[in-house]
Amino acid sequence: METKPKSINDEFGEKDFDEFVKQEFSETINTISETMKAAEKISAEEKAKRINELYPEILILAGELKHSPRFIDVPFEKFIKAKEFKDLIADAIERKFPAESMNILEKEILKSIIPKTFYIVNNKLANEMTKDFVDQGQIDLLVMDSPKLGEILTYVFLNYEGSDISITGKYHFGAYDRALHNAVCSLWAAGNNIVTPAMVYRTVNGMTEQEKVSKQALETVFQSLYNSRFLKLIADYTEEAKARGIKGVDKFKIDSYLLPAEVITVESGGHEVQAFKILKTPPLYEYAQITGQIIGVPMSLLDTREATRNTEDIIPIREYVLRRIETMQKNGKMRNRIRYDTIFDNVGIAITSRVQKERLREYISSILELWKTRDNYIKDFREYKEGNAFVGVEITYMD
Repeated sequence: METKPKSINDEFGEKDFDEFVKQEFSETINTISETMKAAEKISAEEKAKRINELYPEILILAGELKHSPRFIDVPFEKFIKAKEFKDLIADAIERKFPAESMNILEKEILKSIIPKTFYIVNNKLANEMTKDFVDQGQIDLLVMDSPKLGEILTYVFLNYEGSDISITGKYHFGAYDRALHNAVCSLWAAGNNIVTPAMVYRTVNGMTEQEKVSKQALETVFQSLYNSRFLKLIADYTEEAKARGIKGVDKFKIDSYLLPAEVITVESGGHEVQAFKILKTPPLYEYAQITGQIIGVPMSLLDTREATRNTEDIIPIREYVLRRIETMQKNGKMRNRIRYDTIFDNVGIAITSRVQKERLREYISSILELWKTRDNYIKDFREYKEGNAFVGVEITYMD
């Protein structure tokens, strides 16, 4: 006897299912219907036919996904928000309405998922690639060194491919680009596969969805993400994976672009917005996931406008200090001090005057004060001296 495929409403009675559709499912379905009705190249009869076929197809596919091992025990309210469920709907629409499917995606992007956690890739490759690392051929990167295992290397190749990656010649992937890339990864991890420059900028600064972003900031973010699409990353981290006890695979190798994405144009409010459709997990993030080298911090810590403006210097400084605090706190062997010169060197800021250094010191202190008083993220901090000069900050962690 043929088994009838399970639909998502098999979990409910008629009344419960109707309520479920109203609360969780109807918004997406209504968006589909309205967009399809607006399609100009399909007759009314054909539209109706395809829409009528689409409803049960989505219900059956969603039911199969819900009964899969990954989602069988996941509550429905979380399942509906899962990236896999959204992809299922998008794929079903594209099969029925291939020419109009991008319009659906354009509408879905406007309902972006705001991350609750900002993820920072924290491995040797991410830490080194903002220096003179790109376009240097293969680099044997020392990632671990212990008496028991000896030197563990990851073999890395980073190279820009394409003639249009920069208006003014060779493009440098700097600390600001890294912060923006971490914002993209945070959006991806939250379930967004299409991101706009505004979404990325708001994420890296802990802003709300409604807050405006300047045209200049949007242009800078767009150029950074656009260039990342041409940054070829090849990394063989087999030795590192084995040293970290990761089993089940004989070889671990990346061969991809830093941002595997295509540029699309989204129409929103009568304006055209360029966005990036991410095609798969960004490889640097995937590498850090596999090797367990990702830091997650609450998004609220990135909103430091009470302390200082968001600039291309402040954003990397803030991320670096967060990364150091998280690392120091989890590694009992590290001192709880951060030198100013180390901060500036790692984010690529050349100090050219005493006034500049004093101003940046004040900004760092203001940010730390905010994390102490508003967020209870740190218990306290103080500047420390060498001789008569303040050279860094000492952090006291929460109990």
